[in-house]
Amino acid sequence: MRTATFESWKGMAVSIHVFPVRRIETRDSAPDGYIATVKIEKAGQILADWHLPYFSERWLSEGEAQRDALEYAVKLIDRGVLDEPQWLSERAA
Repeated sequence: MRTATFESWKGMAVSIHVFPVRRIETRDSAPDGYIATVKIEKAGQILADWHLPYFSERWLSEGEAQRDALEYAVKLIDRGVLDEPQWLSERAA
């Protein structure tokens, strides 16, 4: 099972870690689902480090959790949510 994937999108490094979620009854309990965490970096600076914003949601497969995490990260990057705020760059000028 892969535990981490690394992608690049518009100059930002996106790392996704997928973790199995288990209701531990025995040492060999099978995963009940998966959750994903996402870290987005640019030029060595961490811009975001969080789990997907779905309350108590678990994905049925590792691949599904990873795919949704990457799609969400791409949406944030494309919308400019992680860009430097305009007021900050105006203040520096």
